[in-house]
Amino acid sequence: MDEFADEIETEIVNTMQQISAAAARRDLNAVEQGTKKAAELTAIKDQHEASKSRVRTLKNGSQFSSPAVRTLGAIRELAVSVTQGMIAQNLLTLTEPVKHRKISVGDRLSIEALPSHDRFQTELLGSGKKLRERGKIAKFYRDAGVHAGDVVLLIEITPGQWQLKKR
Repeated sequence: MDEFADEIETEIVNTMQQISAAAARRDLNAVEQGTKKAAELTAIKDQHEASKSRVRTLKNGSQFSSPAVRTLGAIRELAVSVTQGMIAQNLLTLTEPVKHRKISVGDRLSIEALPSHDRFQTELLGSGKKLRERGKIAKFYRDAGVHAGDVVLLIEITPGQWQLKKR
């Protein structure tokens, strides 16, 4: 029995009911706030499940993480295929991870870009589902030799702390 997972699930159900009631009242602000809350709760639930899986893997003596978490100790791993437009405009867009609820608009990220080890703070914007910081993204693309068609990985090592590297 996992009381924490049950608590999260109960809160998700309550939040969904609140969203439904707000939609019936046509209260768009409440619907938006509830949706953000539900998305964050879902992300927390996913992180909790990934952490439990990782502990089980370590208990069984494996040095390798589960397929869902491919990097040792990672909470989340987001793979992004880089386009020429992203490179030209110094953007890192996270449309697919947002669509699959792996990350949420408004999330703040503290990123270490590899191989340079440059560190920067940014947030995920709603418009275009892109990271706000563009100068450091451009530098990362140059330093890592990223070209159109390459895949970059955004890996959450600890909550809010990420590494950005070319696959």
